[in-house]
Amino acid sequence: MAGYESPPLHLLRLLWASPCSLVGLILSVVPLCLGGKARWNRGALEVVYRPCLADCGRRARALRFRAIVFGHVILAVSTEELLRLGPHERVHVAQYGRWGPVFLLAYPASSLWQWLRGRDPYRDNAFEVQARRLGG
Repeated sequence: MAGYESPPLHLLRLLWASPCSLVGLILSVVPLCLGGKARWNRGALEVVYRPCLADCGRRARALRFRAIVFGHVILAVSTEELLRLGPHERVHVAQYGRWGPVFLLAYPASSLWQWLRGRDPYRDNAFEVQARRLGG
């Protein structure tokens, strides 16, 4: 979230997005059990599997994503990918703070709407457009 946010408002956003963050926490068990690392940084839990993508193994490199967000949990295949994609993913963290659990429905609905219009469901998704615009 850009700029200053009062502690009560920040807490409300964390609570509002907590069902989604719980999904991220559950998913983070896999990389953490495989030797990954986690740290709380700027209002989000960042979980990385390996320091660099080359060390991630064939399966991790084959994933269709390099980083993904659930609530206030950012999962990345490597530290280098987190550094590269972090600003974009933090826009998604802020989106979860605004939309809360509704985000889990709104994001795929936006993709479906784009697909029905003959557009790219990922690139033209309103949430992705905003994340690219604000976070790179």
